[in-house]
Amino acid sequence: MYLQAPELRGDDVAELQRLLTTLGFPLGHIDGIHGDETAESLVDFQLNAGIVPDGVCGPVTIEFLQRVAKRFGEPGDITRLQERQRFSVPSHRLTGYKIFLAECGGLDAIIASLRRNLTDAGAETLTAHHPDWSSHARQANHFGADFCVGVEVRDGASSICHFLGDHFESPAGKQLGVAISDDLQELFPGITSTGMRLPLLRETQMPALLCRLNDVNSLVRAHQRMATIITKALRDFAQSGLD
Repeated sequence: MYLQAPELRGDDVAELQRLLTTLGFPLGHIDGIHGDETAESLVDFQLNAGIVPDGVCGPVTIEFLQRVAKRFGEPGDITRLQERQRFSVPSHRLTGYKIFLAECGGLDAIIASLRRNLTDAGAETLTAHHPDWSSHARQANHFGADFCVGVEVRDGASSICHFLGDHFESPAGKQLGVAISDDLQELFPGITSTGMRLPLLRETQMPALLCRLNDVNSLVRAHQRMATIITKALRDFAQSGLD
């Protein structure tokens, strides 16, 4: 396995990422996508292990990874610790935080309301309007966002989604998702917080939420109230940190 275009995807890549994360070579989510971060972590590991740093995960590298990883704990523990450290300094406002806002078309007014609320709370925001969630994830990573929030309208039950993979669940995403879904019950009865592996969630390098809402009329009528709720949840999180 090595970095190429299109990027390699699959369980073999996820296992490589799991082993690298276990050994303390962070690369974001274990998402099964062999992107730049995975390639850089692989080369870093090879350098530290005294293996030719060619960025190619062949039999020698795999054998070394598996042998050394047996001495360490689960990768999810390391990733959770990294996310906790990222938000270890409390803040009464969102000053210093970079927040990426995304939608796939037709929700400009909703994103604009959210941007105004977050900006008033001190955050630096960047908005994007594109039909492809993977494109949004790349932009959020390039922006160096601390949080990513996406909004879409879809059939089915409403939910606030955070990343949940085979080896890791985002603690920041889960905590924010629960807080937001609780406060949105009045606008979207029955809305839940749930972990998923959607592209926006698994391909971003920061805690990400995707607000999947099933009632466009309620969303249009109450988007300012929803923006206030999301901003409050982020501000409270910045102030108190992870539970």
